[in-house]
Amino acid sequence: MELSGDFAKYVSSCQPDDDAVTRAKKAHEKVRDELKTDEETKDAHEETFLTGSYRRHTAIHDIEDVDVVCILDLDIHAEGSEPEVVLSWLQGVLDKYYSETRPQGRSIGVSAKGVWLDIVPGSPVYEDGPLWIPDRDAKEWVQSHPKGQISAASEKNKSTDGYYVQTVKLMKAWRDRLPTEKSKPKSYILETLVHQTIGQPTSHARAVVSVLEGINSSYGFYRGLGTVPFIADPGFATVNVAKRWSSADFDAFLDQVKSAAATARQALDATDEAESRKLWRKLFGSTFGA
Repeated sequence: MELSGDFAKYVSSCQPDDDAVTRAKKAHEKVRDELKTDEETKDAHEETFLTGSYRRHTAIHDIEDVDVVCILDLDIHAEGSEPEVVLSWLQGVLDKYYSETRPQGRSIGVSAKGVWLDIVPGSPVYEDGPLWIPDRDAKEWVQSHPKGQISAASEKNKSTDGYYVQTVKLMKAWRDRLPTEKSKPKSYILETLVHQTIGQPTSHARAVVSVLEGINSSYGFYRGLGTVPFIADPGFATVNVAKRWSSADFDAFLDQVKSAAATARQALDATDEAESRKLWRKLFGSTFGA
């Protein structure tokens, strides 16, 4: 059964609370203003904008981090513009304002009063298009398209009458309940898989079934092959969002998907309300339908 009321209530329970949203807003507005006005950054600063699950409205519960892209006017090919150099320079600027900063693969992390900020420097490939962003591990600038990701999510949500964003939240809630860390994919990988498989659902229940069965049918045959397929970023198809996903973790996730797909199908097809709710609770926990 679709149990529309139960699903609507459960989705609502996944939403970030007002305090978390307020903290995130204050934190990102503060750092964006600092990057715009600091003596070291203001001449190179062109724009800051939000990205990530917070911006795409797919965050659940506590907002664990907020991604801020800072577009800079720089020549990535010039001497002194190597990824490590730019990231170290950016960390030095942020050290003026925050007691805890941390270099990360493509960003500088900042602890800001209970909110973790990921500050990503970028340089335009072309106006309003992809960006060059630093990859510390690869020691090179790589292309990404955060605004393309935002547009792709918005368009998919519109074309599915709002089910896309809510289904991403449901799938994240399911993912967070999986028994091992190995089986839990990164959030944007999961968002991408939902984007690929959601179809045109008419209820939350049908959306979940479509996603789980879609992932299993599209990728299940890779299980045990020791390889992870190319999974294209919806916002920039030349980027593989699964580039750093290990085959062991990929297989562990697929094992969970196969089992969950069978349970979700049984829950949807069940004609008894209590039995259907019991099956959905296997995926979403005891608070579903409570």
